[in-house]
Amino acid sequence: MSREIVVNNSQFGTLNIDEDKIINFPQGILGFEDIKRYVILVFEEYEPFQFLVAVDDPEITFSIVSPLLVTEKYLPEITKDNVAVIGDFADEDLIMYAIVTIKEDKKKVTANLKGPIIINQKNKIAQQIIIEEEEYSMEHPFINL
Repeated sequence: MSREIVVNNSQFGTLNIDEDKIINFPQGILGFEDIKRYVILVFEEYEPFQFLVAVDDPEITFSIVSPLLVTEKYLPEITKDNVAVIGDFADEDLIMYAIVTIKEDKKKVTANLKGPIIINQKNKIAQQIIIEEEEYSMEHPFINL
């Protein structure tokens, strides 16, 4: 039986996190390399957005979406060497997310298709990788309101 961890986040309040849901990023996320443990929160009212919340520093929260919602043509070349950190996997074990940014005027949302997050659902280990293809941008337009 897994334990629950309680974290407080100013955006979502007090969260009871099941330890089994914690995703480990051995290398962290770019710019946040020292933070290793995250959890994904899903709220119906915010779909298609989900939230990647740092368990050890819960004020660090990333909005994430499936990159296929940004562009159906998202097919970056990813090799096992690119994602060696996440361990052995079958393709169906992997899930991919793009971090999204809401611009200051809140009328533009962009997605980082250059640096997707790859999660091995089998062992809960994740890695952010950098895609070499030039066609992918760190600020790919997603929503213009």
